[in-house]
Amino acid sequence: MKKKMLSVLLAAAMVLSMAGCGSSGNDKKEDSAEKSAAEKTNTKDSGKIKIGYSPYTMTNEYFSAILDGLQSKCDELGMELIYYDPQNDPTTQSKQIDDMISMGIQALVYIPYDFSGARNVCQTLQDAGVYVVNADAVVSEDDYDVVDAIVASDNEGLGQLSGEWVAENYPDGANILIAHLQTAEACVLNVEGFWEGIKEKAADPDKYKEVQVVEGGGASDVTFDAVTDALQAHDDIDVIYCINDTSAQGAIQAVEEAGKSGEIAILGKDAAPIGKQAIKDGKEVQSSGQSPLSVGSTSAERCYELINGKEADKDFDFFTKIKAFSVTKDNIDDYDIDSWQ
Repeated sequence: MKKKMLSVLLAAAMVLSMAGCGSSGNDKKEDSAEKSAAEKTNTKDSGKIKIGYSPYTMTNEYFSAILDGLQSKCDELGMELIYYDPQNDPTTQSKQIDDMISMGIQALVYIPYDFSGARNVCQTLQDAGVYVVNADAVVSEDDYDVVDAIVASDNEGLGQLSGEWVAENYPDGANILIAHLQTAEACVLNVEGFWEGIKEKAADPDKYKEVQVVEGGGASDVTFDAVTDALQAHDDIDVIYCINDTSAQGAIQAVEEAGKSGEIAILGKDAAPIGKQAIKDGKEVQSSGQSPLSVGSTSAERCYELINGKEADKDFDFFTKIKAFSVTKDNIDDYDIDSWQ
C-alpha cells in the first residue's frame, strides 16, 4: 500500500529549481562508479521494489508535478513510492529520510534543502544500502561521489533561451532589469545562461545593459515590491528577466501599476501554467520551460535501473539534463496551459 505520509498542498508557490551544476556524467568521481549492485539491497526476488521521494517542500506545484511523474513511472514499473513533506525544514527532512530507510526503501529521489548537510544525508543513505538519485537541486560536484545518479533541468539552457529571445527581439540593444533569487544556485546559472544567450545571438552584446539586479525571492509579492522600486529609480527599462513565472507575476503587476504595460517586456521561467496563461494574455513575452514530469519519470527510471544492477556511465548517463524549451505567443497553442509538461 502506498504510504502518502503528509497531504500535498497544490498551491501555486514559487518554483525553486535549485542549484543545478553544469556538469556531465564524465565529471562523476571514479570511485563512485565502482560500486557494485551487491552493495545495495536488491529486491528483484524479494517482492515489490520500494523507493522514496524527499523534496524539501510539497507546498510547491513544481515539486508536486515531479511527484506526479514519479508516481506514474512507479505504477508502470510496479514500484511502491513513499514520500514525505519536510516543509522547508532540513532537520525534518533528515528525520523523514531516516524513517524511509527504516521502512525499507531501496532508492531515494532526493531534492536537498540544506546543501551543507547534503553529503551527510547521502552518506547515511549509502551506508544503509540505499541508492541516491539526486533530482533537481543538484549537490556540489565535490559530493558527486555520494550520489548514484543526477536528474535535473538544464539550468544554463533555460536562461540561454530567454537571452536569445531578447537578442532577437531587441536587435539594437536593451536596458535589462533582473528579478533574481541569488541564494539559489540554479537561478545563478539561469542568469549566467541568459547573458550567454545574448552574447551568442546579439550582433553587439555590449548594447545590452544590466540596469539593476533586484532580489525577488522567487515570489510574486517580493518581486512586486522590488520591481516597483526599480521602476521608480530607472525610467529606461526595456526588459525584465524573472527567474520564474511566479516572480514574473509580481513584475507584471508592478509594470501595470506604473502605467507601463506594453512598454516593458517581461520574461519568466518554468513554463508553469500561470506563466503560459500570462503569455496567452499578452502579459509575459517568453518563458523557458522545464519539465517536472520528465524529472520525476526519469528519476524513477534511474532508481529502477540502479536497483536492478545497472551502472551509471555504463548503462545510462550519470547526469541527465532535461532539455529546456521556449514558450512564446508564437507557439503557446502547442501547449496545455493548465498543466505542466
